[in-house]
Amino acid sequence: MPDDVPLFEATVLVVDDAPPNVKLLRLILKDAGYRVLEAVSGPEALTTLRRDKPDIMVLDVRMPGMTGYQVCREIRDDPEFAALPVIMVTALSLPEERLKGIEAGATDFISKPFNKKELLARVRASLVLTKIGKSGIVPQLPGAVVITGPDWKILAMSPLATVLLNTPVPGILNLDFRDLLAQDEQARVAAGAEIATFRLHLPAARLPVDARHTPVGDAAGNPLLRVITLNEGKE
Repeated sequence: MPDDVPLFEATVLVVDDAPPNVKLLRLILKDAGYRVLEAVSGPEALTTLRRDKPDIMVLDVRMPGMTGYQVCREIRDDPEFAALPVIMVTALSLPEERLKGIEAGATDFISKPFNKKELLARVRASLVLTKIGKSGIVPQLPGAVVITGPDWKILAMSPLATVLLNTPVPGILNLDFRDLLAQDEQARVAAGAEIATFRLHLPAARLPVDARHTPVGDAAGNPLLRVITLNEGKE
């Protein structure tokens, strides 16, 4: 099935203070089969959200008065909408801007000028992941945390961890954390060594990432889970 076809009937709340942007988003989303609600400010978005309860929000970051970050934080403070997919639309693709969005509670991003197919694919993916509840992203996890099984296969991670690892949200459950280790550390892990701290070298990252590994075991000392805390390192 093409990525621009919705899997189920859904309502999208579009929030942008620029009428041309709202019109463009409305045309794209309605043409793809979505019901579209509109708001031109942060306060109007929150009122519409609580009244009409849409399935997903496409939220502009740069708005006068109440910014998209502030809107997102207020949404996350409301238990009724804590899991609502929020796709932030920004003219900036800087890691710092995306980090601010993640900290505010955004679930995905798209940069202006956006591509129609990318927009629809991101909306569809966010809706599907929310519906099946298997994204592996746990918004309640504080900081940058990755949880794996004893075999190092990723079970869940916090939103901030996805930013530091530059990991796409769909598909994280297929990842083996050992693939992020340096070759010598991979060899030590393969030999059964329990490494407490290590450094990840990620090609797309501006700085290396330091990791602290804490195995969680049963009474006999056999690992049940591995909790890995990440921090952006220094050169």
